[in-house]
Amino acid sequence: MIKLFIFDVGGVIRDSSELMAHAFRKGFESVGLKIPFSNQEMWKLRGIGKYNNSRTSASAILACMKNKTILGNIIKKENAEELLDSLVQKLSKQDHENIDKILPIYKKEFHEGSGELVKIIDGVPDALDKLAKKYKLAIFSNSSITTIKRDVGALLSRFSLVLSGEDVKNKKPSGEGIVLACEKLKIKPEDSAYIGDSDVDILAAKEAGCKSIVLLTGMRTKNHLENLNPDYIFNDMKEMAGEFC
Repeated sequence: MIKLFIFDVGGVIRDSSELMAHAFRKGFESVGLKIPFSNQEMWKLRGIGKYNNSRTSASAILACMKNKTILGNIIKKENAEELLDSLVQKLSKQDHENIDKILPIYKKEFHEGSGELVKIIDGVPDALDKLAKKYKLAIFSNSSITTIKRDVGALLSRFSLVLSGEDVKNKKPSGEGIVLACEKLKIKPEDSAYIGDSDVDILAAKEAGCKSIVLLTGMRTKNHLENLNPDYIFNDMKEMAGEFC
């Protein structure tokens, strides 16, 4: 029986797709490059396996640009990660040096950027209020605690525990953060569920030994998520709260 719900932040509680895309564009502009892809293409890229971090996703964006490949076409394919790998392997030493220059700009823009580009996903506050009446709630995200506080804001009062990527040695897809949250709240992983929106969230939940729940408000599409066999898939948190409350 589930007693604890542990939430990811991006794509689950907040929508930071506009801020992320803005930060990438600024980073690439700093080395004289203009990204031709849409905000949504870059957002969905972050839901694909190892491309769920700034360095690997910047590498994929640059690789697609150099090969004149449409990013949106790749991310729809079942073997998207392998296709991106093959393109990234072609990057030159100069390309990697450019990525080294892009990343500090990206991180500054993303972590210090305007909160106006980040929004709470529709229905989340009411869903959390409903869930909090029956279950313990926690947050574990690969993001920094500064970013979590900025983006979640007043909603943090709904949670008994907040853990960031700074609290663990191994970020997702490792299950370390989920296990740590369970230990701190004295609830077994098998009596817990992790709510995310991407491949790494499902893998982390499975490694930790808890239920895996994914919402379609984030980075990945339903057909890709189904291939990883999560325990539950919901359109949004409102639908999830209706199921468990």
